Amino acid sequence: MVLFYSFLARGQTVKIIGNVQDTNRNLKLSNASVVVIKSTDSIIFADTRTHIGKFIFKKVPNGQYFLIVSYPKYVDFLMPLSLGKDSVLDLGNINLVSEAIFLATVTVTAKRIPIKIRGDTTEYDPLAYNLKVNATAEDLLKQLQNFQVDKYGNITAQGKQINRVLVDGEEFFGNDPTLVTKNLRADMIDKVQVFNKKSDQATFTGINDGKDSKVVNFKLKKGNKVGAFGKAELAFGDHGFYQSQLFYNHFNNDEKFALHAFSNNTGTVGLSRRDRQQYSDGSTDASYNNYDLDIWNGEYTGKGVPTSIGAGSHYSNKFKEGKVSINMNYNFNDLNIKGNDYSSLQENLPNTSFLTNSRRTFDNTQQKNNLNGELRVALDSTSTVSFKVNVGLLHKKTFSDYSSEMLDLSGGVVNSNARLFSTTGDKQAGASDILYLKKLRKQRRTISLGLNLFNTTSNSSGVLGSSTNIISNVGNDGPANFNQFKTNDDRRSSVTLKAVYTEPLSKSSSVSVNVGGLFNSEAIDRKTFDQSMGGADRVFNSLFSNNYRLDQFSLRGGMHYYYSKNNIRLQAGSDFSHVDFDQKNLSTNKVLKRKINNYFPAAEFSYDFSSREGIVLKYNGYSNLPTLEQVQPVINNIDPLNTYIGNEGLAPSFTNSFSLNYIAFKTEKDIFLNGVGSFSIVNDPIITSVNTDSLGVSSYTYVNLKNGRNIRYSASFSVGAPTHISDIIMTIDGSFQGNQFENLVNSRLSRNVLNVSTLVFGVGKSKTNIYSCGISFGLIYNSNYNNLQPLLVNKSWGYTSRPNFDFYLPFKMMIHTEADYLFQEGTSNFPNDFSRFVWNSYIQKDFFKNSSLTAKVSVNDILNQNKGFDRFINQNLVIQNTYDTIKRYFMFSLVYNFKKHQTKK
Repeated sequence: MVLFYSFLARGQTVKIIGNVQDTNRNLKLSNASVVVIKSTDSIIFADTRTHIGKFIFKKVPNGQYFLIVSYPKYVDFLMPLSLGKDSVLDLGNINLVSEAIFLATVTVTAKRIPIKIRGDTTEYDPLAYNLKVNATAEDLLKQLQNFQVDKYGNITAQGKQINRVLVDGEEFFGNDPTLVTKNLRADMIDKVQVFNKKSDQATFTGINDGKDSKVVNFKLKKGNKVGAFGKAELAFGDHGFYQSQLFYNHFNNDEKFALHAFSNNTGTVGLSRRDRQQYSDGSTDASYNNYDLDIWNGEYTGKGVPTSIGAGSHYSNKFKEGKVSINMNYNFNDLNIKGNDYSSLQENLPNTSFLTNSRRTFDNTQQKNNLNGELRVALDSTSTVSFKVNVGLLHKKTFSDYSSEMLDLSGGVVNSNARLFSTTGDKQAGASDILYLKKLRKQRRTISLGLNLFNTTSNSSGVLGSSTNIISNVGNDGPANFNQFKTNDDRRSSVTLKAVYTEPLSKSSSVSVNVGGLFNSEAIDRKTFDQSMGGADRVFNSLFSNNYRLDQFSLRGGMHYYYSKNNIRLQAGSDFSHVDFDQKNLSTNKVLKRKINNYFPAAEFSYDFSSREGIVLKYNGYSNLPTLEQVQPVINNIDPLNTYIGNEGLAPSFTNSFSLNYIAFKTEKDIFLNGVGSFSIVNDPIITSVNTDSLGVSSYTYVNLKNGRNIRYSASFSVGAPTHISDIIMTIDGSFQGNQFENLVNSRLSRNVLNVSTLVFGVGKSKTNIYSCGISFGLIYNSNYNNLQPLLVNKSWGYTSRPNFDFYLPFKMMIHTEADYLFQEGTSNFPNDFSRFVWNSYIQKDFFKNSSLTAKVSVNDILNQNKGFDRFINQNLVIQNTYDTIKRYFMFSLVYNFKKHQTKK
């Protein structure tokens, strides 16, 4: 029920008093949030907390306001106020309704508030959204404001990629968020929370160490924490397409056990998205070295047709009243991708340009086993120790059949190349973390010690056969043929130690001091052998061989100040490090020793205007040391027309990075706002220097661009609000991304400016168990400028449209249809327009009383128009890529969803 008070104007200000209590028990609620906001612009005028239920606002000017009262596990209370002549407004008792009672009420007249903002955490209420029967967590995320989920299940929230998904705050199949989102039932979720998860050490100390990432946490309903749920799916289609999966979960409060298995060739590839992103609490990225002969990283990005088989398990539990907890995950994945891709590459030079057209047929396979886990023990009420481990084995095979032809401005052939390249590689990686956390006698005085150990080894070998024709001014120089056998043996090991001490200065401020050390050792032994076409005789080739080692020993320390009071949080400080940077060329016995001093300034400011509105401003500065691959002086001739060689003399660059994030939910109008901006500048960047001769042969190396800079900038916003037209929801999303990169081309400075702007309008409307529909229209504008070829300015418009409809029919039937239209205008480099209309649809019927069995007939790409397309800029190169991908097929599937939970009577 909404109450309205109207008073005649007599004074300038009004004193507002009242009491907040529980409706059922008449219990006075302390620390309830009471906020007064202006009804005209939704700006907060004042806010306070109740003391034994009582609250008071002493001087509120006459006018129109809203009073909002919030308390955990109670329905929010909204009251319009019209302040006039009375000097005191006594609201009496404001009765809040428990959510448990509210949900049990047959007739509901109040509305649920879908979003709450608590500090850096945005919380969504699933009951505020219309979901179909047996909807998954992914279906829920697609409806949440400022969430995007692509066709592969990858999640973006508030403009950032989500790489970790938690269940009740714990890792759950931590290596692959899609395993959770595609299989966890939406009707089990009580809250969806989005926040920046810091490292365990930073969470404990309260001082951010910059190692945070955006995560999603699914908080389960109490009644769904005991029982079992899951699903089984079996599907067959024409053209050999198939899909099958099994997902089983058993929850018993803190104990969770899960199994999963899948096999398909429809693009659901499981773990490939994060093969190189294993978690290690931010201390060290427990990833595999990527120094293979073939740079394919095991990801499926839509190119080709994949066949994927996977299996895994999860177990977590807490013992001894929560003092001991364990979390373990195992995953296996076998991925094979076959297909073709076609590229057109324009290379801008100071006085001319070349166009290279190429074709590649590929067949790549990867098998991976990964085990990770954590054991956390509370030694007593003041100290905790945790142990983390992450180990993996990987086996990879790749094959590429490649051909290219380079043309000059007149269309004449400059050179051509054909080559076959096949590799085999094996990797092993392991990381472990030990973290000790201790609270001292004084409140907020803490000490923490962290130790990280990491080791990875890799060996790969392959055969490269190449034939190159160079067309000179006097004719064809004839083919340059070679057949080589190559090996790469690399390793990396590191030890990181860090100690942090925090000391409170007052009730609202603290200071932290940290000291630590890092020892990192990397080595790559690259060998090339010339061999006969039969491969029997091999001769060592020293030009393309080198054994190199890079050792870094770093001492690091710093101090940070932290302030938090009311709605304000401030942090500022800096770390400093001294690095012994030792390079050893083991092939020539040459040693280069350098000493490098770095600093890492950081600052963060956040302000909460209310529980539903906040702003965060961040700054970070850091040095970028050159990588082993950039300094190793060996020629990489995998592409004989584009060779690379390292530079031993590279110096570090320095990056200044700024970001601003604003988020708000206007309760009285159901308007959601989010804005994100970032700007970074790299001084003295490490860039590529390329020399391309008149025959189109390019050689690349790495150099520091003294007094140069590379710039990146981006901004995005999202607005969601209901309209006055039949409860239609409208969204507007916009983004602007750009960069200014510099490199050297034939000793001349090449400056590239690339900007991409998008604006998307969307409308949606749904009615429970009747229909759900939405459509979006988008504009894309691309512009690129390169100073070497100022007349070749690339500007193009693009358009997108994405309609989707769900219609619920009698007899538990439903029709779903969706489409994705893309149009990309041609440019001065690539004059042909590109368009694609991908239309998917299915019809399904549910069986049994609880709709646990679903039969579905679906069609993928009804018009058979799906084709891969990318257009992008890389320094002085403009590249357009098209490729084979999954096209039209029909499929029949059966899906069985089961759920059995113990509930209290």
